[in-house]
Order: sequence, then C-alpha cells, then structure tokens
Amino acid sequence: MVRPASDRRRAEILEAVLAVIIDIGYTDMRVADVAEVAGVSTGLVHYHFSSKRELILAAVRAASDDDCERVDRIADREAPALDRIEEILCGSLPASASDASWLLWIETWGETRRSPELGAVMGELDQHESDVLGRLIDAGRSSGEFDCPDPDRTVARLTALRDGLAIAATLFAEGHPPDAAIDLLRTAVRHNLGVPSAPDA
Repeated sequence: MVRPASDRRRAEILEAVLAVIIDIGYTDMRVADVAEVAGVSTGLVHYHFSSKRELILAAVRAASDDDCERVDRIADREAPALDRIEEILCGSLPASASDASWLLWIETWGETRRSPELGAVMGELDQHESDVLGRLIDAGRSSGEFDCPDPDRTVARLTALRDGLAIAATLFAEGHPPDAAIDLLRTAVRHNLGVPSAPDA
C-alpha cells in the first residue's frame, strides 16, 4: 500500500530530525536545520509539527517504535528461545562507530535529564525490550531449554552489558571491535542462562 504524499513527507521530516540530532545534537538543532536536511521549507515542517519539541518527540517516538517492532519480529520467530534472546541482544550491537541508532540513543539518553517526555519514551523502550526478554526466558525455562532462577536480574545484567558494550564501541571504537563485543555478549548470555558456551565463543 502506497502512503499518501503528506504521510511520506512527514516520515521524511522525522528521518531528517534524527539525522540532525545525531549530527549537531538536541541543544543546537533548529527547525531550519531539519527543513534543510529534508529538502522542504520550514513552513512545511511547522504544518506537520507545531513546535520543535513536538517534532523531536515524534521523531524519537518513531525510532523507538521501529526498535520495538524489530524486537517483536525476532521474538515471534519459530526458533529456540536462546537463539531469539541472542539475536535481540547481540543483533542490536552497533556494526561500527557510525551506527546511527546508537548515536541517536546516546544523544537521547543525555537529553532525558532535561526532558521528562523523552525520558518517558526511552523508559517505555527499555521496558518493552525487558518484558520481551523476560517472556523468552520464561519460555526457555518452561521448555527445559535452560534454567534461569532469576529472569529479572538476568535481563538487567544482560541489557546493561549490551548497553555498555555499545557505548564503548560507538564512542571509543579503537580497541572495541564489533566481533569481540558480540562474542563477549553471547558468552555472557549463555553463562547467565546456564547454557554451555558455543564452541567458537
């Protein structure tokens, strides 16, 4: 189904917002910067969004929704729970220091100190992923795939490790190759779930 032109233009504006946030940050970004990147007038941006604040929230919400959909697609696959848990966590690590999603989340985490609305979006995103991982751990326990006596703490440890590895790989790329981060996280997943490490881990 082809989206109406106005919907496509709105989506393009939101993509431009994310690019501007990554490039110059929340504090310095202007509506005019977004319009320039999107190739539209500032008037058209204001037609879709009444303020810079509304524009930012809509863009971050759209990015958050995309991330939640990715997690849900993986969780809904027909595969062992361990495979899906590893794919959600290891597959979300940045492929390089220029990975746009992690640059966006790092910028946004800092901005949540000044914006409760952004903090709420990020909190919902984190909770969604934690809930899905918790359900997958419960499924793996029920099927006898592994034994994990404390799913909540396990999810907290693994997501904290993933976030730390992602930040290191994004901000301090030298010495933090993506393959090494994936191997470390995959080993941690298996250790926390009581599963023997993969032969090549």
